[in-house]
Amino acid sequence: MKQAIVLIHGIGEQKPMSTLRSFVTAVLEPGPEGKNNYWSKPDPMSELFELRLLQAVGRTKTHFYEYYWAYNVEGTTICQVLAWMWSLIRRPGRDVPASAKSLWMLMRILAGIFVLLTATGTLAGWHSGVDALKVWSLPWMLVVGCGSAIYFFLVYYLGDAARYCSAAPENIKLRQTIRAEGLQLLRTLHQRGDYDRIIVVGHSLGSVIGYDLVKRLWQEYHELYPGLEKNPETQAAVRAAMTRKENLQDEMRNVISVVGEALQAGSSDDQVKAYQARQHKVLAELQFLGNPWRITDFITLGSPLAHAMLLLADSKQDFEDRKRQREFPTCPPQLDDKGYAFSAQTPVEIGEGKKFTPLVLHHAAPFAVTRWTNLYFPARLGLFGDIVGGPLRPELGNGILDVKVRTQALNRFLNHTLLAHTSYWDEKNFHLDAGPKLSLEAVREALALSHLRQQMAKHAGS
Repeated sequence: MKQAIVLIHGIGEQKPMSTLRSFVTAVLEPGPEGKNNYWSKPDPMSELFELRLLQAVGRTKTHFYEYYWAYNVEGTTICQVLAWMWSLIRRPGRDVPASAKSLWMLMRILAGIFVLLTATGTLAGWHSGVDALKVWSLPWMLVVGCGSAIYFFLVYYLGDAARYCSAAPENIKLRQTIRAEGLQLLRTLHQRGDYDRIIVVGHSLGSVIGYDLVKRLWQEYHELYPGLEKNPETQAAVRAAMTRKENLQDEMRNVISVVGEALQAGSSDDQVKAYQARQHKVLAELQFLGNPWRITDFITLGSPLAHAMLLLADSKQDFEDRKRQREFPTCPPQLDDKGYAFSAQTPVEIGEGKKFTPLVLHHAAPFAVTRWTNLYFPARLGLFGDIVGGPLRPELGNGILDVKVRTQALNRFLNHTLLAHTSYWDEKNFHLDAGPKLSLEAVREALALSHLRQQMAKHAGS
């Protein structure tokens, strides 16, 4: 039995494997002194020579892959970034999610100050005075340094989000390439048939990419039952179950939608975990009938999807409409007529003259079977903390397990700065005590890498 973890990195000038190595080093238990806790092997899933497969040391085969997409983002201009920012700033307040309201207001104020200075000629007067400054004077060096830092941040960090999240014509090819390469990786992992469990982990913008990949791949897999159609062993097992008059898809037909629709905005974490337990059972039903879907978990860290209304749609109404129309999958999924599933149009021949009509989850229901856990550092007043991420339940559904985390670095000062955004798997952040979980502890709990070992022991004992 094997499991694969696919890590999708976030914004910035990322180097291949640097994010994955730090992640794997942190989430795996330390090896004996002087020994590795993982091996670096050739990556059979990618044609990019820079990438490697990292395999955990031990009996359970746990493989870590990085979906590296940063090299596709080239030629970003400051004008593209500013145009994207302006499109967000000029949105009316009713179309801005509460999670981004403070930052949106601050950006509006700064934009207003800049326009005012320009209109009154103050900025022009200051600019004319720059000529009087000596080239190497301290004020001039500060101006150049700050300007260069802002330019670098906007183009080489925020530029990734500006290009990927904007459907402007000049960005379509880039978005298409990033999604196509990510889908190819996930397809290959499924088609090889080696993995019992696949976990997709997205950090920052990588979580938006991961959401798009899960959504698109599910559209290809949700109606497939190749085992039921072609595998004699699967067919025999189904015939035997029918003889015993078992309901092979009781969880999908009668349970999952009832539990999912019972979730409310104020539902407890235990209620969400109960829904996740049902998701696991529905996935087991799919796999028993031969469906090849293997993505058991989607884990998001510091996800901009907390501001999905602002980033993915033109307005609040547009966002709600597109969720209801199943363009944006939610967790739990949008209801079909009687639940999240419908009967297949054509019965499947399963041998011995018998037919079986399976249930099919609809095309926007990946999160009827894939558990979604979201980790975030809270941002006080919407400005002090990880302003990129936040809770996802208000945006994409009450079945998401939102986990508030913290860091203990620098006496927890980082909790209230943007630096928290890069601290989710900081190795210092693991210590069991009261209060919100330390971030690394929460990451390890969400991954549940020991789950496969427990399943192996159960099978060995049965």
